[in-house]
Amino acid sequence: LRELWLHGNLLTCLPAELGQCASLTVLQAHHNRLAELPAALGALPRLQGLYLQSNRLGGSLAALRQRVLRHLPLQNLALGANAFDLAEASELASEMSGSSARAVTSSGHSGAARIGLGWNRGTPPAALRDVLTDRLATTDHFFEPMAAGVRGDVLLVAFAAQGPGMQQWAAPCAAARAAGVAVDALYLADPSNSYYLQDPAGGWGGVRYFERLIRAHTAGYARVLLVGSSMGGTAALLHAHLGHRAVSFGPRVDLDLTHGAHVPAEPRRACTARVRHALAVMHARGGRAAVHVGAGNAVDMMQARLVAHAPGLDLHEHDTFHHNVPMFLEREGLLVPLLKRELLALLQG
Repeated sequence: LRELWLHGNLLTCLPAELGQCASLTVLQAHHNRLAELPAALGALPRLQGLYLQSNRLGGSLAALRQRVLRHLPLQNLALGANAFDLAEASELASEMSGSSARAVTSSGHSGAARIGLGWNRGTPPAALRDVLTDRLATTDHFFEPMAAGVRGDVLLVAFAAQGPGMQQWAAPCAAARAAGVAVDALYLADPSNSYYLQDPAGGWGGVRYFERLIRAHTAGYARVLLVGSSMGGTAALLHAHLGHRAVSFGPRVDLDLTHGAHVPAEPRRACTARVRHALAVMHARGGRAAVHVGAGNAVDMMQARLVAHAPGLDLHEHDTFHHNVPMFLEREGLLVPLLKRELLALLQG
């Protein structure tokens, strides 16, 4: 057993016998009712991904690290939307990075653990407040102007995909800036791992919550580009009406079809209608959207066809079966040029 997906099952505990699954590399247990973890999980020698968002875990991060986390070779640790005390965030981050670095060196992997802590309780130490990087997150958004005190020509609203709730799209944004485009960036992540449908209070008002957050930053910009992949691609379409162009890679449009079982029925089924409405509003205002999918990925193609005929939307099929189309395009040297073309189209329009 290498991967175990238990999310969205109302579980109140995990069996200690999981500690005997020596080959387990990924445990998805988000959106349950877990209040604690069995110490036996700490015996898993190959566990690289531990996803525990939207549970009832709380108390001391230091105690959790001591009981379970410190021996694991984690690459991704997702603890968002729980009830941990963020006053201990710096200790967990520094010690997990150190222990992970030692562990992954012996197991042949590189890098320390990426840790998502957004939407927990308490206040992080000053140095970790409002942190959203590709290694650590204590919040759900971070605004990065190209130059302090100067508004850029374009605002890039970049939604992160599934995972611990990290910042994404920083490298392509930096490449666009290096090419001379004055781009400000609003990086967004969903600490609950729920397609940006959940809110910090644990309810399902995420669409309204993130719309208010985005509107607060887009005010004053004449050009706004939204971009995201997978779950982030869904969010880019959900909020397409807030921008002038939207670029979505492998979005999940109908959560009843794939990967949405942990989302309650009402917000899950409202997702498709919301996407179509947002695209219609964007088109009515003169905006355009693009959806990029791997032509060899049947699930992604099925999802893309749900919006393929939306007005003002262009569907692009790429020669890959990978769901992670940005990664494929990056390896082919095509991702940054694509983003530059989208930015240029905005500037010329």
